[in-house]
Amino acid sequence: MGKDFLAWGAHKTKMDQFTAPGAGGGLQLELSEGSQDMSEPSGAQILAATEASGQAVQAKNEAMALYVNLLRSDLPALVERFIAMEQQVTTMQTELDALKPLCSPLRPDHAN
Repeated sequence: MGKDFLAWGAHKTKMDQFTAPGAGGGLQLELSEGSQDMSEPSGAQILAATEASGQAVQAKNEAMALYVNLLRSDLPALVERFIAMEQQVTTMQTELDALKPLCSPLRPDHAN
């Protein structure tokens, strides 16, 4: 039913362009017997379109909530990995500092 309402709205917009007041009389369009009924949507059609729109918004919100929860669940693991990498860098820096005196006699331009 929501699609019928949207089709009606698109058709009505096109029709309004041709029959708008002050448009020099506008273009007169005739609908054949086989064409769709483009009368005003019923309350049930409007309700169905509104419900469909609400369901789409709800589905989008649920997807965003899942994404946020995924990020939150991975956050502790990312923090632990960062801390481990930081410790590894500190250890490597200490090892490099210990090696500097050994390299100085070989390459005086790199001393200190």
